[in-house]
Amino acid sequence: MTWCAMGCLLLPIAFFLYSLSPLLSDNFLYDAWLSRQSEPPSDDILVVAIDEPSLQALGRWPWSRDVHTQLIEKLNAAGVQSIVLDVLLVEPSRLPEEDRRLANAMQRHGSTYLPMALLSESLLEGNTRDILIPPSPLLSAAKGVGHINVMLDTDGVARSVELLVERRGDIWPQLMTLLADAEKKAGNNTSNWPTEAVRIPFRGPAGSYPTVSYHDVLMGYVPASLLRDRTVLVGMTALGLGDRYNVSLLSSGLMPGVEVHAHLFDALRDETYIRQVDSWLGAFLASLPIVILLLLAWWLRFRYLLVVVLSLGVGVLCASLVALNFRWWWPPFSSLIALGIAFIAIVWQSQAALLSWFERELELLYQEPSILPFKVPDDIRGEGGKLYQQSQALEFALGRIVEGRRFILDAMHSLPLPIFILNKKGKVLLANKKALAICWEDGEYVIDHIDDLPSFLTFGDNQDFSTIWPPQITEINDVNGIRVGGLCTDRNSRTYRLEMGELSTTANSAAGGWLVWLVDLTSEVEAEAQRSSMLSFLSHDMKAPQARALAFLEAQNDPASAATPANFHSYLEQCLTMGLGMINDFINLTRAKSFELKKEFVLFEDVVMEVLDQVYPLAKIKNIKIVSELKDEDGAPVMGDKSYLARAVFNLIENAVKYTLSGGKVNIQMCRKGQWVVLQVTDNGVGIDSNDINTIFDDYTRSDKDSMAEGHGLGLALVKTVVAKHGGEIYCESELGKGSQFTMKLPSIDG
Repeated sequence: MTWCAMGCLLLPIAFFLYSLSPLLSDNFLYDAWLSRQSEPPSDDILVVAIDEPSLQALGRWPWSRDVHTQLIEKLNAAGVQSIVLDVLLVEPSRLPEEDRRLANAMQRHGSTYLPMALLSESLLEGNTRDILIPPSPLLSAAKGVGHINVMLDTDGVARSVELLVERRGDIWPQLMTLLADAEKKAGNNTSNWPTEAVRIPFRGPAGSYPTVSYHDVLMGYVPASLLRDRTVLVGMTALGLGDRYNVSLLSSGLMPGVEVHAHLFDALRDETYIRQVDSWLGAFLASLPIVILLLLAWWLRFRYLLVVVLSLGVGVLCASLVALNFRWWWPPFSSLIALGIAFIAIVWQSQAALLSWFERELELLYQEPSILPFKVPDDIRGEGGKLYQQSQALEFALGRIVEGRRFILDAMHSLPLPIFILNKKGKVLLANKKALAICWEDGEYVIDHIDDLPSFLTFGDNQDFSTIWPPQITEINDVNGIRVGGLCTDRNSRTYRLEMGELSTTANSAAGGWLVWLVDLTSEVEAEAQRSSMLSFLSHDMKAPQARALAFLEAQNDPASAATPANFHSYLEQCLTMGLGMINDFINLTRAKSFELKKEFVLFEDVVMEVLDQVYPLAKIKNIKIVSELKDEDGAPVMGDKSYLARAVFNLIENAVKYTLSGGKVNIQMCRKGQWVVLQVTDNGVGIDSNDINTIFDDYTRSDKDSMAEGHGLGLALVKTVVAKHGGEIYCESELGKGSQFTMKLPSIDG
């Protein structure tokens, strides 16, 4: 009975609230969304403004129609596509020759549109005209005539227009629909404009569209290239002429009517205008959350009510915003207010049951022993209402239990190891933060039993999860009862050793469960791998130049095999230079990894040009052509360490030269793309095997299987380290036998 009574009360409230829409909050939400979702204005629309300088130069308004004739002649000569004269010319000129000259100019252009006005019928009396159209010569010369009425909402903001207005049996289209129809017919498309009012998705504040002065066009100051093939809207922007509208609650500035029509034209031809849902459908949608709330309240027995109301409120807002993304406007705040009223009504009705539940639960909670010592307050039933008194008593009783549990959980979460607490059967009872991080999938904690742990950890080939679970009493590894398992890795490639201990109660020392933890050995494993790679590099690559130099010295002692002094010194210099280069690269890589780089303002284009000067001699020796194309006009400013950036760029370009055959070509391109400065180094050299692309940036790794060029696997590793230290990206695309392309991306200062 309570549920049905609430439904009968709340549904009419929702319908009534929707009848008040749009509320001020609805308009604010709409304006806020529109200000963040607007598309850039089209660049083929130009506003010719009747501004203050034009009024000062041409005299007081209105001007002679010969002035408009001269303007149309100028625009026609410049080759504009269409002209919209957003000026009401609804009375014949005192000199009929002026109307004829203006009409002739419009006919010569062939695509000139004129406005008309529809006055409100409620403001008229008697036989006063309510349809203001241009005189006959202009009406017949215009390609189209449409109304320019703009609707004002209750808050005085212009957001909507009627595309088709019926007046005494005639349908008058909005002026911009005629212009949009003309473009669509040119593209063999047709449009069916809605009969109800639509909202204009403004693409920016006043001044978003390119604007030139009426007088400048008339005097020929505006170049024809700026006017050619554009749609020109001629209208008033001067403050004294009054044709201005407030178009948003978020802005205090006013937009000229000609710019309002420019925004409308953009929306009509792109079909991005916003339609409002039908009133009956909107009322139904406004009441739908109330129905869902009542159904959920019935199903959940009025539990989780606040979460349900908040979720429905968020859902209503999201639904309204999603509808806006699909160009439909549904005011959501009537539903939100109805949800708030429903929440208050349900909570008020639930107070009696809640108080009764408090009394029953308090009796049980006071009987529970506390884990930590506590002092009983002298009087927990002090001043205040009954609900307040019982909430105080409940808070005290719950605190006795919560404090003990929180003490245990805080102690667990503060431990640096992933820890699981299991019952006797292996069900996970508790897990600390480290353990939750390992077993987190799709936004939720997904492990329920310790048998699921191998789904998140990978054990070694000769190790198995079964070595530790299920536990065998006979497999105790030491006197402390700790069972040690094998090594395993998680999805982030961290290495652990699995260990387990037995839990028992203090009452009877019987087994109460199991404690499983993971000892993190990642740093030790990585250090061992790095140590092995470094030893291999030191014992093989860095040893090789010295070994070759010693062998050559030994051969030089034999007169029969001794080389000439020039060859001897040249070869010895090569060996020593190679060894010194390895040492320098090794030191540079170690410094780049171990120390913070000294970043400052750097023009990356200068860095690339300096590197090109260094690389040109190397390329010339191999008869390799280097083509550079540096496109950023600002010099590609970045924040970085110039010396390390230069070394990274040098390694990339030198690498391309080394692995390109004689007579080949290396392209260097640098530009700015959004927030990135992008450097691309492309060669037509030997290329890289697809199996090696993922490892070429690793330390001590080379992809040259044919020993085409000398190297030791540190150059690209240094590039990757430097780019990572600068917050950038580096990747490679290559095809064996056809060449490679390396792309380096660094954050731009202007990005």
